[in-house]
Amino acid sequence: MDIIRQFQSIGQRDRPVHCAIGMFDGLHLGHQSLLSHIIKQAKTDSGLALALTFQEHPAHILAPSHAPGLIYPQSLKELLLKEAGLNIAWIVPFDEALRQLDAASFIHQIKDHCGRLVEICVGDNFAFGHRRTGNVDLLKQLGMQWGFQTTCKTAVTCDGEPVSSTRIRNLLADGNVSKASELLGRPYCMVGEVVKGDGLGRKLGFPTANLDVQTLTLPKPGVWAVQTHRDGTTLHGVLNIGTRPTLNHPTPRTQAEVHFLNFKGDIYGEFLALELKERIRNEQRFPDIQALQQQILADIQKAEALFF
Repeated sequence: MDIIRQFQSIGQRDRPVHCAIGMFDGLHLGHQSLLSHIIKQAKTDSGLALALTFQEHPAHILAPSHAPGLIYPQSLKELLLKEAGLNIAWIVPFDEALRQLDAASFIHQIKDHCGRLVEICVGDNFAFGHRRTGNVDLLKQLGMQWGFQTTCKTAVTCDGEPVSSTRIRNLLADGNVSKASELLGRPYCMVGEVVKGDGLGRKLGFPTANLDVQTLTLPKPGVWAVQTHRDGTTLHGVLNIGTRPTLNHPTPRTQAEVHFLNFKGDIYGEFLALELKERIRNEQRFPDIQALQQQILADIQKAEALFF
């Protein structure tokens, strides 16, 4: 799969292009429906299956204070796009110049950059262009005018409700990881790079790997039993998501740190994909560090009983 990271020509290509447009955060069942369609269509006419998406959520430019956290970081999103079987991932920055494009201009630039654009495939709630003034009806009109087909896919539903990234984020916030996994079409994993922390876990006798998850939607705060796969082996651990209230930090922020059972090693800089197996308890404040240590030990024993 080729990756193009600017809103520019995809190159001198004479093959027909089938383009799906969306944020594709989470690559959930609804997104998979769009991508499967263009991949199938591209195979029928020896064309190219292309997904146009964005490097950051448009809300970070349009309404920064209301921008949602991402389900997956960019690195995992790109991997899933590749595994879907696409020819091209067109991952463009959503910047001020793109924001100012009116709906027709946005689609016209896609047409010009793609060369032989024969199809655009979107979801039924698709909106585009400056102030989101474009909709599926306008896209169909532009398609008839400029010679491409518009395919509008009805939302995939689960339990009578549409599958969406927003719904998955809400499920994660509620701690319902199993239902979120069902809508994703794969077990949910929290993915992040291991970064330097303050070393408190090691001082307490329980060294932890701190994950950089500041741009992500996180599952419900608390303690979770987790596992990950690394170098052909499965590591089990205890994950804490929260602000560590016992420490009374003057400017607390939500952190994610995992203590692996029976593991010692340097994993700084690695990306870990943690599969959350079971929620052990809520986040809570303890009267002192000694009480916190005792509770961590109890959490580890619960995780060991679950895994072993």
